[in-house]
Amino acid sequence: MAVCYIAGASPEAVRIRPGPGDFLIAADGGWEHLARWGLRADLLMGDMDSLGTIPEGVPCKRFPRVKDDTDLSLAIEEAIARGYAHIIVTGAWGGRPDHSLANLQLLARAAGRGIDARMLCDGYTATAIAGGGTLRLNGKGTVSVFAWGGEARGVTIRGLEYPLEGATLHDDTPLGVSNTLNGEGIITLEHGILLVYYEEDIECVIA
Repeated sequence: MAVCYIAGASPEAVRIRPGPGDFLIAADGGWEHLARWGLRADLLMGDMDSLGTIPEGVPCKRFPRVKDDTDLSLAIEEAIARGYAHIIVTGAWGGRPDHSLANLQLLARAAGRGIDARMLCDGYTATAIAGGGTLRLNGKGTVSVFAWGGEARGVTIRGLEYPLEGATLHDDTPLGVSNTLNGEGIITLEHGILLVYYEEDIECVIA
C-alpha cells in the first residue's frame, strides 16, 4: 500500500518514516522538518511564505500568497490527483489554532471522498470516516469520536469501555469524547462524518 506523506509547517511536527515507493510532499515550511529528519521531498508545494526560498534541484509547484486554498489543502489535492488513497500528514497541528481547525476540515473532506487521510499529532492520531465506513482498532488507550458538519447517524461502537449502538451524535455535543480501548474495538457509521482521535500506540484500519 503506497502512502503519500505530507509535511506541513507546524512546529509540533511528528517524525515520519516513509517506506520504499511512498511519495513525500513538503507543504512550504514542512521542507525544514524533512531536512531535520534527513529526508528530501519528492515535491515542494505552497506559496513559500514560510520557507522563503526554494531549494535547488527539487520539483516545485509555487502558488500566489492570495489564494482560496491553504498549502496543506493544495498538497492533499495533489496527492489525490496522483492516485493516492492513503495520506499521512505531519506538521498540521499545534501551530495557529485557525489552521489546526482548517486541517480537521481537510480530514473530513478527504473521508467524504473515500480517502484514508490521517494527521499525526503529539501522542495521538486524528482521522475521519464517512457514512458506510468502518474503523477497526487494536491496542490500549484513549479513543474519541466527534460528529462533524451536523449529525452523525447510526454510530456503533463496540469493544470500548462505553459502547453505542446505532446512536446519533451531534456536532455541538461531545458525547463521544474520551472513550477507552483495551484490546480490539470497532466503530461503524451509517450517515455523516465522524472525526476520530486515537492514541499513537493503537493500530487503526479503515475500511
